[in-house]
Amino acid sequence: MSLNNIKTKFTAKRILIGLSIFLFALFLFNVFRTNSQAKVEDSTIEENLSFIKKYNFSNVADMEKKIDETGGTNNTARKSTGISKLKYKSIFDGCIVIGDSITEGLSAYDFLNEDQVYHKIGASIMKNSDMIDKAAKAYPKAAFFTFGMNDMGNYNGNAQAFTKKYKTCIKNFMKTSPDTKVFVNSISTPSQSARSKNSSLKNYKEFNAEIRRMCQALDITFIENNYILDEHPEYYAKDGIHVSPSYYPIWLNNMILKAGL
Repeated sequence: MSLNNIKTKFTAKRILIGLSIFLFALFLFNVFRTNSQAKVEDSTIEENLSFIKKYNFSNVADMEKKIDETGGTNNTARKSTGISKLKYKSIFDGCIVIGDSITEGLSAYDFLNEDQVYHKIGASIMKNSDMIDKAAKAYPKAAFFTFGMNDMGNYNGNAQAFTKKYKTCIKNFMKTSPDTKVFVNSISTPSQSARSKNSSLKNYKEFNAEIRRMCQALDITFIENNYILDEHPEYYAKDGIHVSPSYYPIWLNNMILKAGL
């Protein structure tokens, strides 16, 4: 065997060992980290939808596409996680993520395929049960729910009313697709600036606590993601609600670990 071949095999082995150590460390990190009705006017929903639409996701996605064409974003994702965008699509084969414009970033930034992401700007448990029903009829092997950012305003801070409807939507989903493993993501942490501008966002901790209790009642896995932005505030977009492309590999890795994909 030539010296070059030996060096190549040695380098590949070192990469595999390094990736294994990284994933194991990330796994340990996550392991140890440690029903009233609300009356909501349509005007409240429209007000919150108007607020969220100020973030022009299409422009950001276009810019990301230009960066990706030069090898920037995909290379960054690979260097930071050891996993390429193509690999994420493969890992999530047969799985779907359902949610709002933050969820949209998974496909807009090309981490997942369009048919793996069910999303809508301003998506709300209150108004978008039809999107959830459509997702259920895809009969995925796993489904990751990501709602709540918009519902904090739509439900006027009433977390129990929100989870009452959330629970119904998930039960209906499971009835339609009983073999699907269901997971529920936490509401990501809005920045201090965003919370100052929109008082409804201050309820994210209370809403997450109710989501966790809902998951316990349904015997499904709650996925805590708030540590990502707590540790990486540089990943916030300008509005303090949406996130940069760098957020998504960490979020995806957390879902992979918690779901055992």
